[in-house]
Amino acid sequence: MRIRLIIILLAGVVATLVASAGNDVISQLDMAIANRSHFVSIKQNRIDSLRRLALAESKDLSRLSLYNNLFHEYLTFNFDSAMTYVDRAARIADQIGDYDLKSQVEIHRALSLATSGHFSHAIAILDRIDSRRLSLGTREEYFAACEWTYGVWAEYSDKRTISPELTAKSLVYLDSLIDVTDSSVAEYDYRIAEKALRLHKYSEAEKNYLEVLGRVPVGSRLYAQAAYALALAYKGLNNKEKYKEWLTNAAISDQTVPLKENLALQQLALYLKTEDGDLARANSYLKLALEDAIYYNNRLRMLEIAEKIPEIANVYQETIERKNRRLSFYILIIGMLSSLLTVSVYRQHKSKDAFAELNEKLRIVNNSLSMTNKSREQYVSLFMDLCAAYIEKLNRFPMVLKLKVKQLGDISSVAERYVRPSEAETREMFFNFDTAFLRLYPDFINQFNSLLMEDRQIMPKKGELLNTDLRIYALVRMGISDSNKIAVLLFLSSQTIFNHRTQVRNRAKNRDTFEKSIMEICPVLPEETL
Repeated sequence: MRIRLIIILLAGVVATLVASAGNDVISQLDMAIANRSHFVSIKQNRIDSLRRLALAESKDLSRLSLYNNLFHEYLTFNFDSAMTYVDRAARIADQIGDYDLKSQVEIHRALSLATSGHFSHAIAILDRIDSRRLSLGTREEYFAACEWTYGVWAEYSDKRTISPELTAKSLVYLDSLIDVTDSSVAEYDYRIAEKALRLHKYSEAEKNYLEVLGRVPVGSRLYAQAAYALALAYKGLNNKEKYKEWLTNAAISDQTVPLKENLALQQLALYLKTEDGDLARANSYLKLALEDAIYYNNRLRMLEIAEKIPEIANVYQETIERKNRRLSFYILIIGMLSSLLTVSVYRQHKSKDAFAELNEKLRIVNNSLSMTNKSREQYVSLFMDLCAAYIEKLNRFPMVLKLKVKQLGDISSVAERYVRPSEAETREMFFNFDTAFLRLYPDFINQFNSLLMEDRQIMPKKGELLNTDLRIYALVRMGISDSNKIAVLLFLSSQTIFNHRTQVRNRAKNRDTFEKSIMEICPVLPEETL
């Protein structure tokens, strides 16, 4: 028994230490996120310095080298700027006429296109290059670009049909890349690890990734890549804690480089949602990932993240439903206890002490119920705030694409169909909200109308649970008083919401205190509770 007790205690201590370590690395990420603007400022200063040198440089080869450096700075930071310096470098390389230099610039162009999701265009450019005519350094860049393009393209493709073929091509180029890489550099270990990961040799991949991470600084792109890939290796090994830890480390590195074309923060948000139930942090991270994708101008990443936004909202809704079921159970138990207490007091011939005890217990019950209702209201309000934020973000999404994506075509129409709900979807959303709200406030309509003049009361039409006026003030009662947020949630303009609120206040018995009185509407009447 003692040994068993010791084992249980040690297991508890280990679990506590693991959780503490996990929280510590999350805290480091939050700190890095808080300093995002600082890291961006450092990078921008470095870019500005290179730009000034390029403007002052008169020699073609030196200026070409500076343009290539600027391309690398922008490669995972901003697609449009990266392409600007590729174009400038191309003009100089064409003037010089050297095949190796011209090919290097085209490799950079293909890399930018692939990183932003234009895979077929990237491959078309790479296919025009004869790798046999390239210098060793440029040939290494060429194989790296081919391996990267086919590998990322495979991730976005159908896993049963297209993806296996693209993965096979990526592995062929990875072998060629390893052959031309100096075995003494960290990139060699990284590429060996990449091959092991693709072949599902997760323990071998782990060993090599850890070697890379021990050799390169945290604020480098290679560290960010290796940290993210190590997380995938731990996922393959079914080590959830290590997967989370290295996703977080990769996200920290992404912030410090900084990278705008990143994946770690997005995947970490989904892990926190499904495994930890940390919905608020998952929501925050996913919003940042979407901001980065928009800043970089990656059309596929934007759509990918937009598809995951409803998942977070659905979990909020499921949590609210579980909370409502739990609350109903508590109310039932409270009712039963109240009945038992009443019978008990009656049998004690209405003793003063028994009445005092009953009143105290009922006071505790009412306080508990009041706190539970308040907690429920706050949670629903948080959910509605989240919905408002995402509806507004998604409403702006097609406009952002039209402004920033050069090759719109099908992508803008897909985005608009995705983010703009149909009339049926809108009706369903309102029905679900009305139903949930009236469960929380079953007497809302009567209490609402008691605040209005008798001849100017507002009632829903036949077939309606709430109408627009009632729905606006239902949201106000939930703590959402901002007309802009209400407008987003109800798919109306802010002016329309303002007009409705003004018209309803004009019907009130006391216009000045009307909205304050709305906030005092009870979720459950005290008589019903007791």
